[in-house]
Amino acid sequence: MDKEEAIRRLNRIKGQVEGIQRMLERPKPAIDIFHQITAAKKALDSTGRFILESYIKEKLISVSRSKEESNKIREIIEIMEKF
Repeated sequence: MDKEEAIRRLNRIKGQVEGIQRMLERPKPAIDIFHQITAAKKALDSTGRFILESYIKEKLISVSRSKEESNKIREIIEIMEKF
């Protein structure tokens, strides 16, 4: 897994959450706060998918025995990426 990329993403999410906290400390319109919460949730979901895809690639591709198996695994990963 690309740990540096996962950490970079988590640091960005951390910054988003800190920004939400600041928005609450300095009263901001609720709609603006909800937009930021939605963005942070999507970023966290995206990071989870990134980590899962990395794990699958690392584990399954390393055990595949044939080119056909590797192609099938890549196809599954592509489908997951689109989902």
